[in-house]
Parts: sequence; C-alpha cells; structure tokens
Amino acid sequence: MLRAINLTKKYGEFLAVNGISFEVGKGEVLGVIGENGAGKSTTLKMLVGLLTPTSGEIHYDGRNLFENLNAIKRKIGYLPEFDALYDNLNAKEYLRVFAEIYGVDADMAEKRIYELLETLNLPDDKPVGEFSKGMKRKLSIARTLVHDPEYLIYDEPTSGLDPSTSLFVTEYVRDLGKQGKTVVFSAHNMFYVESACDLLLIIKKGRVLYFGELDALRDRMKKYMVSYRIGEREFEDVFEDVRDVNRLLAEITENGGEIISIETRVPRLEEIYFTLTDGKSIMD
Repeated sequence: MLRAINLTKKYGEFLAVNGISFEVGKGEVLGVIGENGAGKSTTLKMLVGLLTPTSGEIHYDGRNLFENLNAIKRKIGYLPEFDALYDNLNAKEYLRVFAEIYGVDADMAEKRIYELLETLNLPDDKPVGEFSKGMKRKLSIARTLVHDPEYLIYDEPTSGLDPSTSLFVTEYVRDLGKQGKTVVFSAHNMFYVESACDLLLIIKKGRVLYFGELDALRDRMKKYMVSYRIGEREFEDVFEDVRDVNRLLAEITENGGEIISIETRVPRLEEIYFTLTDGKSIMD
C-alpha cells in the first residue's frame, strides 16, 4: 500500500502542492491528471524521494519513505517525463548497468532482461542512439522494471509518442497492475488514463478535486435522457437523478403520454475533467 498523507510542497511563497492525500493498493493503477503546473510532477517526485515535502508524509507498506529512503527506493521503479539514456550502449548493455546498480543477481538479471526486451519488442544489439523515440521510451520502462519493483511511478509515460506506441504503453501499464504492481502514472491524454486506471486523482493548482474510483465517478456523473410523446408533440428531457426520471414517467403516464426511449449516458473522462475543473471539488 502506498499512502500520501496531506502532502504540501512550497517554493518560497508559491504553494505547488497543497494538502494532497490518496492511497493505492497492490494491483491498483492510479491515473493522475491536471493541467500544466497543477502539481503532478512535483507530487510524483515526492513519491520517489527526489523532492522532500514541506509537510505531510509518504508511506510504503506502513513505513515512512524518508525514514527508510534507501530500502524503499529499491522497491520503486521511477520513470521521469524526460529520461537520459546511454546512446553508445545497446539495450541489453544498458539494462545490465541498472541491474548491477540494483544488485540483481547476474543470472536473474539476464533472464529478466531477456523477458523485458521480448515483451517490449526491443532489439538487444542495436545502439540506443539509433532507437526511435517510442523505442527509447519502452527501454526506459524496461529500466524501471529490471529489479522487479513492487511500485511503479511513471511521469507522462506516453508523452510525445505516436498513437500506436502510446496505446502499447498504456496496455502494458494496465497489465503491470494485473500482475500485482502498484502503479501511479500521470498523463495529459484522457483516453489513455481512462483505458488503464482503476483509481483517479484530479489535481488543480496543487489541490485535489477528486480522488477515488474512476467507475464510481463516472456513475456519479451519468445522465438520463428521456424521450416521450404527449399527444402529437415529442419531448426530450435530461436528468442527473434517477428519482427525477421516475417522477417524469409518472407524469407521462398520468397524462396519457407515451415513452419513446430512456437512455443512460455515461460521460467520458474528458467531459468529466472539464466539468470538474471549474474549481469545485466533489470530494465528500
């Protein structure tokens, strides 16, 4: 279990992160969304110990991150938005470097590297400098996994990638959750977040607008469209509360009307996001 407890980060008088709290369990994937400057990257950097919170705590399996930094960091795979690679090495050599840094047994490292390169469709003998942007991003993801960490913190894993590679990475992130990894990732593209995550964290100006299950949020914001006929006239009404639908149905029946259709419309994440980012929190 990863828990962030009332995280705050100040730079001088500027409050970049303001009281963010959430928790993510084993096998869960948390998507973090927000506009540029919302505090996403700052939050993720605090989660991996690259930044120290001004206040608040981060716990991994009940242990305070900054009181057990070295031990906990070995359980984390971190992908920054921009990653520096060694262009003169091939993929296998590059991953061996990090396997050694993490103290992975040599035989286990070779097995792990082979599996990662195979799964991510990467050549093992081509210099990294000749890789495409998508291949480099997949190699960076392989680096985060070479020591088989329990926790994965990914900052914009699909940034700048073509649609095909973005979809591949998104599906891979989702599969990592199914394998039991705890995943936190940020993204601008709502489709990829919607495709991969179980939990959602929406941030605006350093504050939490929503944290919880994506499906619960979509259910909370669904609408009902009722088409009906009274006499020669046809009508269509939209409701957010099913009780209002029931009242309308009773009125239609009383007036001798006819119900044409009732549709439930579940909004896409992009619609939800733009509805919420008027600044109002829907946290209970």
